[in-house]
Amino acid sequence: MSLEKILKKIIDDAQSEADQILHESEKKAEEIGEKAREEAENLAEALIKEGERKGQLEASRLITQARLERRISILSCKKRLIDEVLEKAFQKGGLEKKELKRKIIMKDREKEEPYDEKRLKEELRQKLENEIIGILKI
Repeated sequence: MSLEKILKKIIDDAQSEADQILHESEKKAEEIGEKAREEAENLAEALIKEGERKGQLEASRLITQARLERRISILSCKKRLIDEVLEKAFQKGGLEKKELKRKIIMKDREKEEPYDEKRLKEELRQKLENEIIGILKI
């Protein structure tokens, strides 16, 4: 065999091997790219689900907070209205000018003692609230 044929054979074999290595490299690069794309899609899907979950939790928290604030506002308004009713009742009855007393009946005797206006109003407030709840069936 001549030197030129040997060199051509070596070059052809080298070219064939280079083509094969290049083909395998391209195939491997494509597989790596596909795998990376799948991993990215899975990660994106997981992040979206986590974001949706966090969004739902936050929405639920905000709704609960709004409901609580509404209940607090209603209770505050109810308390204010009951206080107003009690004040007007005390004014109309002239009770705020008088010294209030309560009579304690014991087995062998009766006793009178001063009664605090604030304490009386608090007791009346509780009774009024219970009456309102009973009437409105809340």
